[in-house]
Amino acid sequence: MREYLLTGLIAAALCYVLTPFIRNMAIRFKAMADVRERDIHSISTPRWGGVSMWLAMGLTLLFAQHMRLVGRAYSRELLGIFLAATFVLILGALDDKFELDAVTKLAGQALAAGILLINGVQVLWLPINGVVILPANIGQLLTVIIVVVIINAVNFIDGLDGLAVGVVAIAASCFFAFSYLLAVLNGFTRAGAPSLMTVILVGLCVGFLAHNAYPARMFMGDSGSMLLGLVLAASAITLTGQIDANALLKRMVDLRLCRFFSRSQF
Repeated sequence: MREYLLTGLIAAALCYVLTPFIRNMAIRFKAMADVRERDIHSISTPRWGGVSMWLAMGLTLLFAQHMRLVGRAYSRELLGIFLAATFVLILGALDDKFELDAVTKLAGQALAAGILLINGVQVLWLPINGVVILPANIGQLLTVIIVVVIINAVNFIDGLDGLAVGVVAIAASCFFAFSYLLAVLNGFTRAGAPSLMTVILVGLCVGFLAHNAYPARMFMGDSGSMLLGLVLAASAITLTGQIDANALLKRMVDLRLCRFFSRSQF
């Protein structure tokens, strides 16, 4: 647990330290959120908060790679999540600057989901009436839908200072608790990648919240909301869409029985 907590703290510290530099860069390149009638901020505020989150995430992953326990989580899926996050970051940063149309953004989000699919992040089965194994094409389509829906859900709630990062931090904390339980306490190695990504996600949100709390000195913009949404969606798919619920239940029961009999011998 200490390694995971350290990873989250590193992500939070890096995001907190990097954000002022990215803020100055956003002001220089005029990636600003101008005041509209429905807005609560009274002055133009820089965007591109997602850039500082992405940099902090990349540096944290490089650092965590050398940890004894956390380093085991590195996999093809983890690389796919980072590559897809990089793609949506570029898409969101362009939108923060040039105001892309909705169709272009939707197509870009679908392409980011395609990057996840190429790297093995895909819904394989659903826990419906036991376990339903999905055909490959249905699983791929469902993966794209889930990713696009969650990206836009986070994007839509990014309307008040600190709201989106707060909601994502709570959701990521819940996913981390569940994936840590599976990966460390129950030995499901497939839960290693989502446990690492979700604890980093929590750290990013906490680090950025210091700059985004009311009155916000910087907005995450679409670069940040789409980044957070994609990482949250990919972590959830890697965790819940690729772990057999029956195998999980059997493994947990076996572990409980082993612990019970090992104690009863004494």
